[in-house]
Amino acid sequence: MNLSPELEEAIASIATQQGISPEEFIVQTLTEKVEHLQRPISVRTVIQPGLQEKEGILIFETDPLDHIDFNALISQSREEDRGTTMQW
Repeated sequence: MNLSPELEEAIASIATQQGISPEEFIVQTLTEKVEHLQRPISVRTVIQPGLQEKEGILIFETDPLDHIDFNALISQSREEDRGTTMQW
């Protein structure tokens, strides 16, 4: 493999801390990543209700938010901000 010197140093440091060779660290790390990516999304880790990791991204699942007028919320927030602005 053609690794940058910085990456090689980081791998060697972490491997030493774990008491394994850099090669063992690379194999373990790649094995974990491949196994993680091969798992179906439905069995990926649920961090807390509604919050889960999918393909390396945290997703918060909710009920549909069709009933919320986000434009109105933004406008309201802007109006409130204008009202609290200090005048010099």
